[in-house]
Amino acid sequence: MTELKVLILDDNNLTARAIANVAEFIGLSAKVTSDFQSFLNILNEWQPQYLIVDLIMPDMDGVEVLGELGKMQVEAQLIITSGAGQQLLHAAARSAGAHGLNVLGILPKPFNPKAFRDLINAESNNTADNTFGRQLRAENQINTLTVTELEQAIDARDIYLVYQPKVSCISGALTGFEALARWHHPEKGFISPEKFIPLAEQHNLIDRLTLQVFEQALPFLNQLQDADTVQGIQSRGLLLSVNISAASLKNLYLFKQIELLCKSNNVKPDQLILELTETAAMDDPVMSLDILTRLRLRGFRLSIDDFGTGFSSMLALVRMPFSEVKVDKTFVMTSGDSRESRLVIKAIIELAHSLNMQVAAEGIEDNEALELLRNMGCDQAQGYFIGRPMLADAFIEWSKQSSEHIDSHRIKHLHGLGLLDSEPEQRYDRLTKLCTRLFNVDISLISLIDENRQWIKSSQGFSQRQTERSIAFCNQTISQEEIFIVPDTLLDEQYVNNIMVTSAPYVRFYAGCPIRAKSGAKLGALCLKHSEPREFSIKDKLLLKQLTEMVEEEIDYNPFLDEDKLTGLLNREAFERRAQKLITIFAPHQIPITMFYFDLNNYKRIIEAHGISAGDEALIHFSRLLLETFTDTELVARLVDDEFVVLCICELKGAPLETLAEAVKQHNSSVSPHLNIQYTVGTACSQSMLNVDLQSLYMYADSDLYDHKSP
Repeated sequence: MTELKVLILDDNNLTARAIANVAEFIGLSAKVTSDFQSFLNILNEWQPQYLIVDLIMPDMDGVEVLGELGKMQVEAQLIITSGAGQQLLHAAARSAGAHGLNVLGILPKPFNPKAFRDLINAESNNTADNTFGRQLRAENQINTLTVTELEQAIDARDIYLVYQPKVSCISGALTGFEALARWHHPEKGFISPEKFIPLAEQHNLIDRLTLQVFEQALPFLNQLQDADTVQGIQSRGLLLSVNISAASLKNLYLFKQIELLCKSNNVKPDQLILELTETAAMDDPVMSLDILTRLRLRGFRLSIDDFGTGFSSMLALVRMPFSEVKVDKTFVMTSGDSRESRLVIKAIIELAHSLNMQVAAEGIEDNEALELLRNMGCDQAQGYFIGRPMLADAFIEWSKQSSEHIDSHRIKHLHGLGLLDSEPEQRYDRLTKLCTRLFNVDISLISLIDENRQWIKSSQGFSQRQTERSIAFCNQTISQEEIFIVPDTLLDEQYVNNIMVTSAPYVRFYAGCPIRAKSGAKLGALCLKHSEPREFSIKDKLLLKQLTEMVEEEIDYNPFLDEDKLTGLLNREAFERRAQKLITIFAPHQIPITMFYFDLNNYKRIIEAHGISAGDEALIHFSRLLLETFTDTELVARLVDDEFVVLCICELKGAPLETLAEAVKQHNSSVSPHLNIQYTVGTACSQSMLNVDLQSLYMYADSDLYDHKSP
């Protein structure tokens, strides 16, 4: 019997010896080297039947080694190993196959002895064919693929689709999917898109193929949108991504046909993302600018694919009307080891966000890459770690399982916050009151969604503390990444028969923004409801999102850090953080902001006459009177010693001050006449200021206070 031999090229001696030990255990002779020249010498002299090559070497990388072996026409069975990730291993294996090498398989690191034994046993014992090697051989045999075969496949509709999920980097929730064309030839087996797509482009078949992709993908998207058909998937608002060839860009009739397909499948054009490579976009920049602008006007979203690989990237991104940037997978797959790749990704994300574009990253093969992208602020994620391209049924099953896992994690996080079944709190009620007034709606809610119900933490215009989850509009909101809007419930199939629509409170309009925990888990929604249909402008969306951020900050509220220990009011630091947020939100909209600055005139005299405890009593009583007077949308804080401040999002004049003066007068006469609390107040309003900021409000209010002090 011929001795079977394996030669291992790996600079990690520990791994190499581990592979050699497994090889020897199953009856092979093994030799190990970390030097390429020694590897060649042993190869020529020893003539092994198997070669194991590591892709990452200090002096000469594995791809170069494969190229040299191809030139030598080496006939040994080749196993490629690396810790660089599955996709790079597959790419290297295909490269080796293209060089004419006999690829037995790939061996990912960390090293799995069973995987190695299975590869060797399947080949040497002839008990099973190597699937990966067979696929590579099939790919290498299709160099003779003819345009006639491709045309016949298109005519017979043999090109089918698989779907790869795209998820939110923050929450992991499904946001959409990419439709990818596949072809399994009856004789030649699987044919890579890298082979048949260029052939279709060269022979004017690409438009027909693209149209067939939409003819299959749009009904599938419509199926996912049908809640009665696909239970367990929060699918409303999913986006479908499809690659568009540069050769198709000039064919406006193709896009008209796609529009008609959208209409017949009940899909809006803004649910489609047309992906173009930056090379395609910049091939004829003037023509591209014209066509892409027209496509955006028709409602389509546009993504610049493989971003970062071309020379005109920045110009393309700034000039062209793209809505999404897709980071090229080579940067993502090398981000763990390459500082340069991380810098490129960070720069792309920051540039895209500055231009109000979403950022998607593909090629994610491990949690480390996903965490890196999440921390950098990337919006969408796609890759084998998240989900491989799948047939329709498999995609639906994956989506259900993913949705259930995310919801379970979300609910666990929600229970840990202690917000459910809790008493109303003024800090939340102020925000819902503010929403009701600013948006002029009947109802505003802060709702939290648990296993079976919607728990209402704060509400205006709605008396119930909880409802069934199944009827809650906010249950749909937590499946969205952005604000969820129903302009008219009677025109919406999902809500026209909802009990909240058909009976009191007779909701006709809804807008809700997801409330997130720091981890990204969606807890519930800040939502608006109204008894008449209405539109919701870009300005409205921005304002609702900013107010939701304030709700999220309140959820993170720490009374030990934010409260004044004596009075229970906000302390100065907590007040200024919230006040600055309110000013940032409302000043650009010219919504009045009013500050009242209070000083207890006789605080020191009270201490001198009655002691420190009496001074504390005066501060506590005055704090309570402030809270009872300013009950709606204000921040109430003790700044220092005997100084207090109230911030209101409206133009308030005399009414609340008169109420406070009467309350203090009654308190002095009936509760603590010995203290006889006296105060002075100064007022400042943003409408009388050119530049509105917290410091200016302080200055104007303080100046007004001293103008009112008695000489």
